[in-house]
Amino acid sequence: MRRVCCGLWVLWVVGGVVAWDRPAYATDQAFVIGACTHFSQGKGILDRNLERIKQAGIASIRDEVGWGAVEREKGKLAMPEAFDTYVRRAAGQGVNVLLILDYGNRLYDDGDRPRSPEAIEGFCRYAEFVVRHFGKAVRLYEIWNEWDISIGMPAKYRQGGSVEDYVKLFKAVYPRMKAADSGVTVMAGACTSGGVKKGWLEGIVKLGVLGACDAISIHSYNYSEKFPQRGPEACAAWMAGVQEMLRKYKGSEVPFYVTEMGWPTHVGKNGTDPELSGSYLARLYLLALTSPSFKGLWWYDFEDDGWKAEYNEDNFGLVRPDLTPKPAYDVLADIAPVVAQGRYVGRLSTSVGANHDSPVQILRFKMGREDCWALWSVDDQEYQVILETNMPAQPVMIRQAGHDTYVTQWGFRDWTNRRSELVPNRLSLVVGPRPCLIGNDLSGVSVVEVIPRPRS
Repeated sequence: MRRVCCGLWVLWVVGGVVAWDRPAYATDQAFVIGACTHFSQGKGILDRNLERIKQAGIASIRDEVGWGAVEREKGKLAMPEAFDTYVRRAAGQGVNVLLILDYGNRLYDDGDRPRSPEAIEGFCRYAEFVVRHFGKAVRLYEIWNEWDISIGMPAKYRQGGSVEDYVKLFKAVYPRMKAADSGVTVMAGACTSGGVKKGWLEGIVKLGVLGACDAISIHSYNYSEKFPQRGPEACAAWMAGVQEMLRKYKGSEVPFYVTEMGWPTHVGKNGTDPELSGSYLARLYLLALTSPSFKGLWWYDFEDDGWKAEYNEDNFGLVRPDLTPKPAYDVLADIAPVVAQGRYVGRLSTSVGANHDSPVQILRFKMGREDCWALWSVDDQEYQVILETNMPAQPVMIRQAGHDTYVTQWGFRDWTNRRSELVPNRLSLVVGPRPCLIGNDLSGVSVVEVIPRPRS
């Protein structure tokens, strides 16, 4: 038995069969796997959070250094020690930090969004200061958080911000940040899914923001919708439409990031069962790889905000407030190698026989020279998938996200229907909402039957 490292995979070669195990951590992610944190608000135990973040294969955190905390006295900029500590400690451990530059400052425009020339200049100075202060420790920046709604604003200014004011601010601050460090990536947008649907994002695009940014970011929550519109497939299709809109205006691919997304596990209206939330996470991350312009997704958030079971804001995390893992944590750890380094090569048709509209989805990826397929049902029900190969001597490794890997040989006998013969080149696998990953050399494998297997 020998151990081989290939990208993010930890591969075990056992009798000629390639199997995988979880990576402890890796930083060279082609697709950014991120999670939102609130270290700037004093949340959690920093070192323990960072340890668990890395164990899950998360390469980036999204947090903030608010303007009001950096400039407490007009014209004097200083980085609070708590902010400096979490950013540098994360970066020092190889965790990429996405910093939000946001919210008003009571010293300018009465704490409202920066709109006057003086306030815009103040915001630009603050942004330059942050970029220079952190240097190579921070490579990703986002201008504001949900400008299109009232979040983070004083009570008297709690209303959505206009596209005109946002673009004016962005076009002023972007060149100043790039002059301070040309290597940073500065994202525009950071708007809510409602802002996208109501035209706010397209509004800033029409005003020329694509010519003055490095990438576009949005938030893509859909957990309050009814099924199937609340599922990952609907979300992925909607996001593909957003990317198509950006291509239309740009004339080429626009780097696209989702900096907040999640299905909260609270009890009650719009809550999602923790197991299903984990399944949705896996499917959305895997679907993201089917888009060439999709560059990263930050889960909201890493740690639950509290213990109130009925409160959605307390239940978005991958872990509980004491860092106890929820199902989504283990699921993310299992799919991280594929998401971070997998190369999407297409879908495999499951429309066979009389089943012309199969709910089973199969995405095909390459991990180096090895194949990895992800199978699941889009309707959250269970189906028996019968595969066929022209290389039955080649074993298959199987892992349902969140569970251990096992290796199996080809061969299927449908003994429940009193068929005694063994079909040596077929394999049966029941799949449901949670993706199953199958791997090794899968060339020549096809789907011959998909059978509903409803639970009794």
